[in-house]
Amino acid sequence: MTSAELVGSRPPRRAHARLIVALDGTAATSADLVRALRDAARHEGTVLACAVVDPRAYDAERELVRARLAAQVDRAVEESGVQGRCEATLLEPAVYEALCGAARGGTIVVVQENHRSVLRCAPARTPGRPLVRPHRS
Repeated sequence: MTSAELVGSRPPRRAHARLIVALDGTAATSADLVRALRDAARHEGTVLACAVVDPRAYDAERELVRARLAAQVDRAVEESGVQGRCEATLLEPAVYEALCGAARGGTIVVVQENHRSVLRCAPARTPGRPLVRPHRS
């Protein structure tokens, strides 16, 4: 028995995947969102649909972008048939660029109250065993 089982608790599980999709109203980003929703459903993940908005944008402009984002998300949810796996938000360009930088191999360090977490791109996995086993006679 592990120490967690002895005290009646479970060890903390790794967080589920979060797929981030930037939407700009085009058919290409809508297709990306539909694909991400289906992936999230398969892998028990969540999609964060976002639109990038300048921090100096007026409230009316932000609400217009938010309404277009919500409409695009609704269409993708209807097309994919995947419910309850998507959140929508507006991001400032600096936050979006930081996330994109990490996706291109950069590093993000999340500083919290008592610790820091370093986020990096994971290296591509190679299969641990052959995909096709040779037939033995």
